[in-house]
Amino acid sequence: MKVEVQWKKLVKPTAPTPHHRQKLKLSPIDEIQVPFYVGIIFYYRDNAENRGVDTLQKLHRMEKSLSETLTLFYPMAGRYVEDDGCFIDCNDLGVEFVHAKVDAQIDQLLHGDLDMDLLGRLSQFPTNVEGNPLVVIQVNTFKCGGLVIGLRFTRKIGDVCTFAMFFNSWATAFQGNMDSVECPNFELYTLFSGKEPVVRYRPPPPTGNEEFVTSRFKFSSDAILKLKALARDDAKDSMANGSQPSRVGVVSALISRALIDIDRIKHGEKRAFVVSMTANLREKTSVAMPANSFGNFSAVMFAQSGQPTDGKSKLEFNGLVHVICDMISDAKTKYATVVDKGELCSMVVNSQAEFLKNVSTNSEEFVIAFSSWCRYGLREIDFGWGRPIFVSHTSVNFRLIVLLDDEEDGGINACITIKKDEMILLKQDPEILAFQKI
Repeated sequence: MKVEVQWKKLVKPTAPTPHHRQKLKLSPIDEIQVPFYVGIIFYYRDNAENRGVDTLQKLHRMEKSLSETLTLFYPMAGRYVEDDGCFIDCNDLGVEFVHAKVDAQIDQLLHGDLDMDLLGRLSQFPTNVEGNPLVVIQVNTFKCGGLVIGLRFTRKIGDVCTFAMFFNSWATAFQGNMDSVECPNFELYTLFSGKEPVVRYRPPPPTGNEEFVTSRFKFSSDAILKLKALARDDAKDSMANGSQPSRVGVVSALISRALIDIDRIKHGEKRAFVVSMTANLREKTSVAMPANSFGNFSAVMFAQSGQPTDGKSKLEFNGLVHVICDMISDAKTKYATVVDKGELCSMVVNSQAEFLKNVSTNSEEFVIAFSSWCRYGLREIDFGWGRPIFVSHTSVNFRLIVLLDDEEDGGINACITIKKDEMILLKQDPEILAFQKI
């Protein structure tokens, strides 16, 4: 599938950023984030109302509304500076806006596994954050009139919640409703102004030349109800307090059980494992924090087996349910009870440090990283030609499972990136197959 870039340009805010706002100091939580780009891809079919609208007209409207949106989200048009402390120079240099043509139909993307190389070409980005645009948007137009929009951003300036807010605001502005866009709040640094020890990012252990692939797995609301019932039936005593496993919890447990069993088959032994997930802390702490806070306000949570699994040949589903649901529940309780801002910031930084130390120094542990993008409204972002038919992450070269809402029935779509030999075995796992068919 040929992806041909037509042009690139820098889109700047419609109005210049006032002088007193031209330096945005990063919070300690921003500072500990990975210094490279992550991304989201939105897939839109051409719909009946949109047919006949000229592609160039669409792109012009997108560029104009993007410029208007950047007036409110002005740090995104700036540049990251590491000297003199980490900060964003809000200099209005702009975000990179790219138009590319694809010589195919959009439905061709959605059959079979997602092509990692193609995902990369649909959302290209710089290799270094410092001095380059912090946001890169690539609009790919297809023969059928459909669009695929790739959004790349550096985690130094925000988490998935931040960029969901930005993308929703842009879509609202595109439809002519700029007055209803809520201005983001940029006060995170002032709330966490105490100096924290900075956790320097450590790259994951080298994976050799093994090939990673991405595939989509759909778990319907009926399948999730059955998984929840199975978890309750298998563990009535531990559920006596009335707590119920979440849909994210049971889907993550099902996938984790399968991957841990695959790792056992590959290595001929049961290895210790680590399961991680990111928790959005907005409206989940006792620290007063606006829901529209711009920046990173999330924390890594993780659980580990501590030693190689023993006993039965494979870890049972309900065992993973407890590991993951307890991890989520403990994190909610821990952060909900904190009232001191400095203590909260220290907890987030220390949790990140502990996790990075664990995964970078212990190559004997099997790491399974989840990122839940549920409840961010990503499947509701409408530029005027309907909601996206699908949302995925961009290509990555490490093991990652992204969970997204399935707007059709309240289920969950899982975009799973693992090694090629692991994917072959995952697609043959009897429990994965059984719950995908429900």
